[in-house]
Formats: sequence, C-alpha cells, structure tokens
Amino acid sequence: MHRICQSKKIQHSNETNDIGNNYLKRLNCRHRSLSHVVPVPMIKVPEHKTNIRIVRIRLIFIHIAEIDTLNEKYQADIYYEARWFELISIKSLDLDQQQRSQLLNENIPIRLNDLNPKIYWIPQLFIENEIGQIGKQDTWFTIKKSIIGNHEPLSPSMIRLEICEHRRIRGVFWEKLELNHFPADVQDLTVSISTMHHIENCLLVPDEQLRSSINREAFFDQQEWKLYEHVATESRQTKEEYSFENDNSGIEQKKHSVLAFTCRAARRPGYYYWNGFCLIFLITVCSFCIFSIPPDLPQNRLQITCTLLLTSVTFRWVVNRSLPTISYLTTLDKYAIISIIMLVLLCVWHSVIATLIFLNSKTSSLSRAIVPTNIYVNIDRYVFICLFTIYIIIHILLMIWLIFVPYKRRREMEYLDREYAAKKHIQLETIRTRLISTQNQPQDLVFRRGSSVHGNIPIIKSPIRSIKHSDSITIIPNTTIFLPIKEEANEIKTKISNTIELPEQDDVFYYHTNDASNELKNS
Repeated sequence: MHRICQSKKIQHSNETNDIGNNYLKRLNCRHRSLSHVVPVPMIKVPEHKTNIRIVRIRLIFIHIAEIDTLNEKYQADIYYEARWFELISIKSLDLDQQQRSQLLNENIPIRLNDLNPKIYWIPQLFIENEIGQIGKQDTWFTIKKSIIGNHEPLSPSMIRLEICEHRRIRGVFWEKLELNHFPADVQDLTVSISTMHHIENCLLVPDEQLRSSINREAFFDQQEWKLYEHVATESRQTKEEYSFENDNSGIEQKKHSVLAFTCRAARRPGYYYWNGFCLIFLITVCSFCIFSIPPDLPQNRLQITCTLLLTSVTFRWVVNRSLPTISYLTTLDKYAIISIIMLVLLCVWHSVIATLIFLNSKTSSLSRAIVPTNIYVNIDRYVFICLFTIYIIIHILLMIWLIFVPYKRRREMEYLDREYAAKKHIQLETIRTRLISTQNQPQDLVFRRGSSVHGNIPIIKSPIRSIKHSDSITIIPNTTIFLPIKEEANEIKTKISNTIELPEQDDVFYYHTNDASNELKNS
C-alpha cells in the first residue's frame, strides 16, 4: 500500500557516518569534479544515526511501450538491482555443501529464490508512481562474499555478504507531462523507487559501479518519439503526513528515501507541423486575399472572413482533443490563437472601412462602384501591407523562439548522450586494459627502461650472457637500453681478465725442454 507523502529535494552534505560515509565522500568528490553525465544530489545523513544501511540501486529500462499523452502515463518493462552489505551467520543460510564451498572459497554468487524478512533485513522497496502491473513481477536474490576495508567478521561463523535483490516489473507508470513546448517538447519518463524504512535506517543511492541504461531498440513508439540514451538519477526524500517522531527540537515528520531514475523522450513534431501549423497558416493567408474585393462590398468581405474564422476555431478544437486538459497554453495553442486574433482584426477592419465609405459617400446612388484613386482605397491598401508585414514578423520571431528555447533542450539532451557514450567507452576500455595487463604480464624482461627503475637496479640480461652490475655501467634515464661506458682505469682489469692460460700440453713441453738444456750443461 502506497503512502500519502510529500516530496522534498535534499541539498548536498559533507557529513558522513560509518560504512556509508566513505561512499558518500567518494560520490561527493565525483560530483565536484563533474565526472558523471548527470549530477546526483546528495542525501543528508542524520548525525546521530550509525546503523544506516546504504542500498545501491541500478535500473534498466528493458523496453518502453506506448506513451499516452492524453492520460499522462506510459507502459514500460523495467529491471532493477538493489545491493547492500549484511553480516550473516553462515549456519543460518539454507545452502548445500557445494553452494557453501562456492560462496566461501570460489567467491561465486549464489542465487536464492527468497529471503525471509523475519530473519534477514531487506530494504522493502516499492515504486511510487506505479499505477498497475501487467502480469506477475519476478523477484530473486543473489549473495556473494565481500570484505571491504577493515570490516572483518566478529566471529568465524559470521560472514560479510553482498546481498542483491533482483526484480523485473511490467506495468503502467504515471508521469506528469510538461506540454509548454508542444509539439517540440521533451518528456521525462521517471521511475521513483522508495522504501518502507525510514531514512535513518535505509538510504537509497545510485550504483556508481554499474550504470543504469535503457534499451532503445525495443522502443515501441519510435514513429512518434525519439528516445535518448542516457539515464538521469535524482535522490530526494518524502515526508509522511500521518507519522511523527520526537526530536530535541520538537515534533518532526518521519522521512523516507526516494531514488528517481529518468529517461528522456523527444516528440517527433513533423506530424503537427504539417497537419497543424501549416493548415492554420494557409487558412490565415487566405484571409489576406479578401483585400482584392472592393472595400465598398462589406457583405462579401465579412462573409468570407467569418467563414475562415469559424474554420480556424473548429480546427483548433480538433487538435486539442489529442492533448490533456491543462491550464496553460502550448506552442500550438499560442500559434492558433494568434491566427484567430489576426482574423478577428481583419473582420473589424472590413467593417470599419465599409462604414467610413458609407458615411462619407457624396452620391446618393450606392450602386456606383468606388474608383481606385479614392482615398479609402489607398488606406485599405496600406492597412493590408501593415497587417501582412506584422504577420510575417510574427512568424520570424516564432522561428527564432523555437530554435533558442524548445530546441535548446533537445541539443542539451544530445550533448548528454554524447557525454554518456564517451564515459561508457572510457570505462569499458579501462576495465579491458586492466584485465589484459593482469593476464599478459611478462615474467622476465630482457631490457628495461631507465625511467621505470625505482629503488634497486634490476639485473640486466642479454641473449648471449648475463652481465653483472659494476661501476662501469651508467644508467641514462628515458632510454630503451643501458649503455656501458669504458674508462682508462678499467683497462688493466680488462687485460688481466683477458689473459690466456696455457693448456697442460704446453706445460709439459716446457718442462721437457728445460731438462734437455740442463743435461747439455752438465756434459
């Protein structure tokens, strides 16, 4: 059962508490550096609460069906994941031996069909703006072992788990459509997820590791709407009108955390340009053709002008049947009203000029045609030029306004799409580079760059023989190899090390020649 609640946006805050505080610090730093596509407002964490649980949510729009502009609702198939950390006893989990081994040793996520809310804590999420469901929603859970920072289990039987609630919902969602710029409008399609827990116990934040996304290929209403790629998130809170809590400062209404995911869709205005603006323009232009009738024939002029006026009013009512009953004017309404005002001015002028001609007529015969050189004919001609010029200027101003006001929002959405795609590409490339660097790390390098040497100099290996470090080797930074530099002081050592030792056969020959010379001396 949904609560009757009042929405209120939350300002940024730098106050932090327990586990969620580190997350809020990192998220706040990201927003200051403007590294995310769509900024997410921060939620102020209560100062005196330390048992708050941070629930990270990621939402995917699987497909969006019809967008009903008249009834201000749309159909969608969504899937979201809600992750939080919990310290649970391993004995309380209904797992077999294989699943327990995979959870503890292999760190593989284990799927559970249900979690008992009487035993385990769950966020109790629901969608605020859901009107009705189509079919039955699918819900399941996954658990995975996780140790973050210095938060170790208190006992060997306790284990820190990352619990993820998966839910897929097909339903109808209510959305307040902003039709000020109709038919060149851009609409927000929002899914607001809230929790039954109070904000001091549960805080909903977007998942910074996994991005929310949308499947644009499965959009059913592509002929009328253009769906953008990015998904915006907004954190806010609601107040309960019927529940209160005591505080030192007085009685305060209880609050609940709300996380809204928004995708944007731009209406394709071609149909309304050709069947709305163009037809109204043609009807109004036809009214200027009435000036070809002499001004002394008001019955003909007024008959045609009033017929065009009634046609324009009827056409406007037909167009408004496809729009909801709103208290403000859309762009198409403003254009139609300007055209109707122009037709009314023409009717008034035709009556005025006919009255002036009748009152200032010098002849008693009314059947006599007015001459082209009459002053009233010239006045009628000048009024025609002035009104037609004003009508053209109105169209020029309208086109400039369309470019700089309604279409400016479309350009902003396209910029967010490009930024979202670029950051997504950078994120995927970073993950791929890390995987490649960890898998293809070389075990032994033949040569190393001097700039990569830190601390002790590693042993240098060559394809022929190994060379030990000595004072005769100088490391040149930012080079690809080491260059040995010879000095004169080392020449003696080099000659000694290159001395050739005689084999045993030469020693024997030397001894025999010495013995023969001694015998000759004695004889």
